[in-house]
Formats: sequence, structure tokens, C-alpha cells
Amino acid sequence: MSHLKLISFLCLIFLSSNLLADNHSVILIKNATIITASDQGTLENTDLLIEDGIIKDIGKNLIVNDGSEIDATGKFITPGLIAPHTTLGLQEIELEAETRDDSTDHYSAGFSIAKAFNPASSLIPYNRAGGITSAIVTPSSASGIFSGMASAFKINGALMTESMIEDIALVMNLGGNKDSRASTIMSLEDSFEVARRFAMKRSSIMRGDDFDFGDYSIRDLDAIQRLLKQDIPLVVRANRASDLLRMIEIANQYEIRIIFAGAKEAWRIADTIAEESIPVIIDPMDNIPSSFDSIAARLDNAAILENSGVKVLISSQSDHNSYLSRQGAGNAVTYGLSKEAAIKALTIHVAETFGIADQIGSIEAGKDADIVIWDNDPLEVSSFTTKVLIDGENMSLMTRSKRLRDRYLEKLGLN
Repeated sequence: MSHLKLISFLCLIFLSSNLLADNHSVILIKNATIITASDQGTLENTDLLIEDGIIKDIGKNLIVNDGSEIDATGKFITPGLIAPHTTLGLQEIELEAETRDDSTDHYSAGFSIAKAFNPASSLIPYNRAGGITSAIVTPSSASGIFSGMASAFKINGALMTESMIEDIALVMNLGGNKDSRASTIMSLEDSFEVARRFAMKRSSIMRGDDFDFGDYSIRDLDAIQRLLKQDIPLVVRANRASDLLRMIEIANQYEIRIIFAGAKEAWRIADTIAEESIPVIIDPMDNIPSSFDSIAARLDNAAILENSGVKVLISSQSDHNSYLSRQGAGNAVTYGLSKEAAIKALTIHVAETFGIADQIGSIEAGKDADIVIWDNDPLEVSSFTTKVLIDGENMSLMTRSKRLRDRYLEKLGLN
């Protein structure tokens, strides 16, 4: 009996050591041009060492004795791109309500999409193959002032995906719609006052005292309170320069942090935005004056903002094609944005703005190994990904469209 116990014990040790070996992954990428999106800038002919999903070292002539090696000679490495404003994982087909989880009629400010994110969305592999590794996922409710709260996700496709950070920003719309923008501003101010009164009387209200909640739930008022305490920023979707100025006044009056999204006319007040240290999310390719709110849209918006000292984040107006933010960044460079700022607008600027820069956004030792290897300059539209790693794990670049391509090539006998 003791002999059997000894054998069992030795087998257990053997299996445990194998499991530990499997969990200890080492990857060395050699001779790449590494665009770090950090103070290190761009490093030529440099190696990148990844250990257990974390960036371990960056330098020349690095060596590993036990691990896999990737020759990246002639290739470029960037941090994984981050979509700063998207419904990725919340909707499949825009006009099919049953495929959408991005809106509600029950809540406003308190609407959290964190538990609705679908890591198996067919749109995720498509965008990941284009270099997107993380996303700030936002709600789209439009029934009230607030759309709800955004959360940050890695898009590795794991079914047990949890948000990196849940409910990291409150989102609202300001602009031409069915109600006057003056009414929107007044309602916004009213919501702040209701939230403040609720916070002051919360204990007595919970004991049964009367309180006029108006159109808000307790969840809504708690979310607005987080905004007023500066726990989270307010993402303001607006384009008209005068609307942006009014929101700056509101932000200063109530001492809240704001982020502008859309902001087609932001260039008109670039110096003011810079003085207030307000980040701006834009799509550099969206220069069409599609409404009276964006008559002054122009292609060099990003360049003007950068020259004034504004932190620019680059997005794509198409949620299904969030990866096109890279093409937008390349276009912005054509119209004057620096290459360094363009890469940062796709990576570290997003991470810093939403408070996740300690994990992702740049290639630095100690950060998550979310990286993309490109066959050429990543800001060129003709460049493609050759490898995408999230937490050091190699992601498949296969998508539904590629499967469809392969299927028809096979039928034609060309595969």
C-alpha cells in the first residue's frame, strides 16, 4: 500500500511540474522595429521578451534558453490598438433589435453594459485581425440625456471574459435632436442637483422618507454621484464648437471631468480645450458636414488639436469596423498629425484617458503583452497584421470573411 502511495506521489509531482511548465511561457521576438508609444519612442532592430503574458524586457541581443523565438526582421511592432468609443460586443446587426444589447428604456445614467458584452461576437475576430486588442465599449441609449456607462474589455474571445474595468465613464449626447440643446443643458444641471440632494438625504430616504426621484432610479443617481465625485469622467458626444464650450462651462461649474467624442468642430476652440486638459475622441476620416452641428468639419482637425497640445484619441465612426481607426490615423498624418501622435492616439492616449495605462497602451516592461506585429508601417493602409498577441497569447487571425474567401477559392479550385 505504501508503495502505491509513493508511486501516486511521484506521479502527482510529475504532473504538477508539467502544468507549471505549461503555464510558464516565454516568447522572444527578434530584430523588429518597435514603436513603443512611450518615452522610448521607436526602437530599430530591437528584441522584445515576453514572459507569462507580461512584457519582461526590451533591448538588443536578448537571449532565452527556454522559449519560442519569432524572427521579426523587417517588421513593425506596436502596442495593441484600443477602440476608444465602440459598441463592439454589444451589437451584431444594427437594424435587428434582437442582436443589440446597447440600449434600454429602464435606466439612464445607471445603465451598465458590462454584463451584456458578448466575447463570441462575430465582429470581434474581424477587428482583432485588424490590430484591435481592447475596446472601450459604450452604450447607445438615446431616450434621455445619458446613454449609460462604458466599460473596458480585452477582445481575446475567451467565453469567460470579464471587463478590465467596469463602468469607467458616463456617456451623454448633446446636439441637434428632437429636444432643444438648451433643454438638454437644463436637464443635465437638474440631474446634478437631484443627485446631490439624494446623496445628502440617502439614509433617511432608505428609511422611507419621501423623495422626488423624477425620471431617475437609485442606480442612475449613484452613477451621477460618481461623476460629481470625479470618480469617472463624462464622455460628451457633440460636434458643434459652441456646444463644446457650453460643456466646458458646465464641467468647471460642477467640477467634473469630461471627454469630447465626435468633436468635428473642436479645431475651432483647440486652445481652450488644451487649456482645460480635455481629451478628444475623433474620427479623422469623418469630415463630411452631415448636419448643422458639423458644418465646419475639416480633415486637419487632429493636427490642429495636436499643435495646440490636446490629447487626441482616434476612433472609427463604424463600430463594425473599429479597426479602420488605423486608416483614419494614417489619413490624419497626411493632413499634418505627427506619426508619433497618431500611434499614441490609437494606444496610450486611450489607455491614459480611461485609467488603464498601468496595464496596456504602450510597450514597456511590466505591462500586459498586448502587441501587434505588422508586415510594414502600421500607418500605411496596405500594411497587415502578421501576429496579434493578447496577454502573450497568440490570437487567430481567421475571420468569417476569410473563411468565405477560402470556401469560394476551394470551389473554384484555386485554393
